[in-house]
Amino acid sequence: MPRRIFISCGEYSGEIHASNLIKELKLSIENYQIKAFGSKLIKNLGIELLEDYSGYSFSGISEVVKNLGKILKLKETLSARILEFKPDIIILVDYGGFHTQLAQSLKAKGFKGKIIQFIAPQIWASRPWRIQNIKKYIDKIYCTLPFEEKLYKKNNIPVTYVGNPVFSSLTERKNKKDIGIDVKEILIGVFPGSRKAELEHMLPIMIESAKAIKDKFPGKRFRFLLAKAPNLDIEILNEYGFDKQDDIELFKTNLANPNHALLSAANCLWLCSGTVTLEAAFYATPYFLAYKSTWLNYTLYRILRTIDKAGLANIISGKDLVKEFIQHEANSKNFIEETSHWLEDNGYSNYYHMMQKALEDFSQSFAKYPSYKLVSNEILEDINS
Repeated sequence: MPRRIFISCGEYSGEIHASNLIKELKLSIENYQIKAFGSKLIKNLGIELLEDYSGYSFSGISEVVKNLGKILKLKETLSARILEFKPDIIILVDYGGFHTQLAQSLKAKGFKGKIIQFIAPQIWASRPWRIQNIKKYIDKIYCTLPFEEKLYKKNNIPVTYVGNPVFSSLTERKNKKDIGIDVKEILIGVFPGSRKAELEHMLPIMIESAKAIKDKFPGKRFRFLLAKAPNLDIEILNEYGFDKQDDIELFKTNLANPNHALLSAANCLWLCSGTVTLEAAFYATPYFLAYKSTWLNYTLYRILRTIDKAGLANIISGKDLVKEFIQHEANSKNFIEETSHWLEDNGYSNYYHMMQKALEDFSQSFAKYPSYKLVSNEILEDINS
C-alpha cells in the first residue's frame, strides 16, 4: 500500500521549499502518493492539488482580518479534503498562522497521523503566545534558524534544526555576461515583492529612485532589471506605473531559476523585505531591504513585534549587515543615499566591499546543512516508525 503524504504551503516562497522537498522525497520513497495545497510549481511536478492557494495569499493583519471569512471557509474545505485523502503524514511548510489553525481543525476532526511543520512560525518576532497552540497541534518542528531549536526545546516541543532551505535552494552563481548584460554596466536588481499589496507600496518608490540615480550619476551606465515573481501577471506591475516608464526593465531570460540568476549576477539589489533578502545574503550580493504597508498594518506590526530588526540576515547574525528601510523610511531619498554609498568615481566603495565580505562570512555558517535531504530522511523515518 502506498505511503500517503500531504504537503501544504500558502504562498510562493513556501511553495519553492515545498516543491524542492517533494523532489527529494521522490528520490527517497519508492511507493508513495503525494497530494498538496499549493499552486503551479507543485502542480508542474505532477502532484494533485486538493486546493490552489491562488487568491488566498494575504499580507498584513488588516488584510487577513478583512478576508477572515474566506480564510475560515478554506480551512474547513481543505481539512475535509485532507481527511478524505487519509494521509500517513502531513507536512506544513511555512505560513505558520494558517497552518496552526489547519492543524487544530484536523486534530479536532479526529486525524491521528503525525503533523509536522517545516520552517517554524516566527514566534520570536511577534505574538509569542502562539507557541501554546503549536505545542497542542503540531507534533514536530523542523526549524531553519539556529536559535529556534533552543526556544522550542525549552517548551518541550519536539524539534530538529535542519539548516536553512534557502541556502539549499541556491543555484550556480551567474555573472552579468551569463544574463546578457555588458560587464561595464552597473546592474541593480529590483525585487518589489510577490504580492499585489507589496507592489502597490514599493514599485512606485523604486521607479522614482531608479530615475533619480541615473540623473545623479550621468557619467555611469546603469541597468535596472526587475524580477517579477512567477505568481504575478505583468498587468499587475502596470497598475502601478511600470508601463509608463523606461528606467527599469523587466528581466527576461531563458535561464532556469531566473530570479536567482539576477540575485547572483547583480552588482547590488533593492529588495522588498522577505525570503529574497536571505537569498541575496547567501549570494553575498550587497543589498538593502525596504517594506511599506498601510498605516493600520504598520501600527499593528509595531504593537505585536518583539524584535527591532526585519531582515533575517540581521536577525540571525545579531548584526546590522544591511540597511533596513521600513514604512516612512522606505522612500526614494534613502534608496538614493544608500545606493550612492556603494559607488565611487572609479568603481565600488570600501563600504560596498565590506558589506560583500560580511555577507560571505555569514553565508558560510549554513554550508554544512543539506536541508531538504535532512527533512526527507526524517520524514522517511516517521513514516516507517
